[in-house]
Amino acid sequence: MLLFLSGGQTEEEATINLDAINRLVNKNPKSCPWNLSFSYGRALQATCISTWAGKEENVEKAREVLLHRAKSNSEAQLGKYQAGEANIGSKVSLFEKDYIY
Repeated sequence: MLLFLSGGQTEEEATINLDAINRLVNKNPKSCPWNLSFSYGRALQATCISTWAGKEENVEKAREVLLHRAKSNSEAQLGKYQAGEANIGSKVSLFEKDYIY
């Protein structure tokens, strides 16, 4: 298995890039003999966590945001993501200067 890491990209950039890789692989399956998946931390959770902000009244909205991001990445892993469905939070840069990955 080969994992694609988000590495400080925005949530939307990471999803679009994962989708692009899988679209290429789907066109020529023999070009990649491994299963390609993703391993995201911040690029899956950042908007969810900021939406929640530790407040009970935000739990349902944060859950919706997380489920949307998970669905988007699931579609991207299949090469079927429709870019542009992102919310504002998912377009915020997750890059941190001098962060060690």
